Amino acid sequence: MPGSHVRDRRRRGLGYVRLFAFVLLACLATACTGGKEKSGTRPETGTAPLPTAAAVPPTRAAGDPLGLKWAWGRDDTSPYIRTIREGSTFFEMAWCDVEPQPGRFDWSRVDGVARSTREFGYVLFLKIRVGSCWVTEGQIGQARGSKRKTASAMPKDLGAYQAFVRSVVQRYSPMGVYEYAIENEPNARNFWVGTAAEYERLVTLGAQAIHSANPAAKVVDAGVSSPAYGVAIANRLLQEGRDGEAVSSYQRYYARRPTSSYRPVSSADELRSVLASDTARRSLDFIAASQRLAAGHVVDVYQLHFYESWQNVPALLDYLRASLPPSFPVQAWEVGMFWPGGPDDSRLRAAEVTKAAALLLGSGVRPVIWLPLSPGPGDIRYSLLNDDGSVRPTGIAVQQLAAAATGATAQVVDAAGASGVAFTRRGQSTMVLWSNGDATLAAPPGPGAGAETAGGAPLSWGSGGLHLGTDPVIITVRGKIEDALRLVR
Repeated sequence: MPGSHVRDRRRRGLGYVRLFAFVLLACLATACTGGKEKSGTRPETGTAPLPTAAAVPPTRAAGDPLGLKWAWGRDDTSPYIRTIREGSTFFEMAWCDVEPQPGRFDWSRVDGVARSTREFGYVLFLKIRVGSCWVTEGQIGQARGSKRKTASAMPKDLGAYQAFVRSVVQRYSPMGVYEYAIENEPNARNFWVGTAAEYERLVTLGAQAIHSANPAAKVVDAGVSSPAYGVAIANRLLQEGRDGEAVSSYQRYYARRPTSSYRPVSSADELRSVLASDTARRSLDFIAASQRLAAGHVVDVYQLHFYESWQNVPALLDYLRASLPPSFPVQAWEVGMFWPGGPDDSRLRAAEVTKAAALLLGSGVRPVIWLPLSPGPGDIRYSLLNDDGSVRPTGIAVQQLAAAATGATAQVVDAAGASGVAFTRRGQSTMVLWSNGDATLAAPPGPGAGAETAGGAPLSWGSGGLHLGTDPVIITVRGKIEDALRLVR
């Protein structure tokens, strides 16, 4: 899999001069005057002055390949957030929230998030949604959850939509925001009520607006929901005549999902019946739209959401390799652990986090943003922290991976019965390894070696070496990756 920011560094360099010019124009038009939009008819409310200096987009190679999604305003999570240095996060904003009435803007919520993110030393990505209100000729569906989110639909005035997107980019590029996604999980009807064709058109228009406002910015697709990939992987295997593998992959992918939503199958015919359902067809349509946007380079980055068992990561990565252009950047904006009713076993949960995130990182998916940080209702996605802000073993596992992966090269390990990922940086190698068989690590050559569990408990080599089981082990040794791999036998 590709790295996250290699392809467009050349374009970014050419865009810096133009970036400085657009920041000055944006300053004159909005923040510096503290007044109105360019049209002169849209006064802002609830807005504080913004930085006016040109902001050079950060280089992700220098930052942490891991990120976090947290609830803004919780002071007890701040100490943990700061342990992931130069990480990434995202915030979902809606046109209907920023401009709840025609011409009346309130940027205060997004401004606060942008400032808070910068204070933590993180890079902020923005998801720009339409929502539903006057811009869509009325609210569509019920506002849901404590945040009162509404489904998005095509705006009635697409020119006004592009103007709004440009204003977002002009406002937040000076604050270090350089990646913008259009919508969120559009295959889910509670996020997008339109068709895949309408979504594709909206992304195309949004991408034009983003690039016109800031040539150095990146456009990101919406990211389909995690369950959508189960039918996509199975459908591809069926098309290749691999019926047995298709059934097995479907069963494995939805093992933790409610059977009312993803009914069990035991044969290829039953699987084909599921794939013909409205839910499956809609997922396949939106995945195909996202793939076309990538193939046409309308978007610069493919956004991945994944909440299933780590055992599905290899099949998911194979699917993405076969479906996207070569070397197309993939970023995992949402990675978590959806396991309703799963065991409350901290060791097992830490192992799940470690394996899923390590395999994604080892295959070039960067950044990997884990969520949630704190427990939500029912904690069905199993957070990294407890209610009181104390760190769970899952949180320790993310810290371990961050320490291993930051500034390191990575490669997947599959040798002598051991699986995992190896990270190398400045003469030190860290391997995240596990085994379903009887793999053993030989005694490390020389001092400075260490081993610990995914939850941070120290391990020691015995006279026969270090046995590997299904729980991942974090091994750190001096030397090149080739030297570290010789330990596997």
